[in-house]
Amino acid sequence: MKKFDPLEPFSSKRLLDEVLKELKNFKYKLYGRIPLKFHRGKPTKYDFDLNLGLMHFTELDAIGLSRIFQKINKKWGTKMTFCIYPSKKKFRDIIINIRGSPKAPSELS
Repeated sequence: MKKFDPLEPFSSKRLLDEVLKELKNFKYKLYGRIPLKFHRGKPTKYDFDLNLGLMHFTELDAIGLSRIFQKINKKWGTKMTFCIYPSKKKFRDIIINIRGSPKAPSELS
C-alpha cells in the first residue's frame, strides 16, 4: 500500500471520498445542499474545483466550510484550504477551489 503523502492528499481515495462526502452534505445558508458539479475536470492529486452555480456565498457558509477543513486537516495532518472565485466560463457562477497542497497550480480558470 502506498504511504499517504499530505502534499498529494487527493491521491488517497479515502481522503478524497471523505472531503466529497462532507461537501455533498454541506448545507449552505440560503440554498441548503448543492449537488457536486466539477469545474475544470476531475480532482487531481493536488486540488479540484466545484461549480456552485449562481449563488450568494455568506459569512456562515465560509465559517461552515472552514470547520469542515479544520476537522479533516486535523484528522489527516493536511493543510487543505479553499477559495471562492467567479467563473470565467459561465457568467455569474461561483466556483470553489479546494487546494490540498502548495503544489497545486496557482492559475485558476
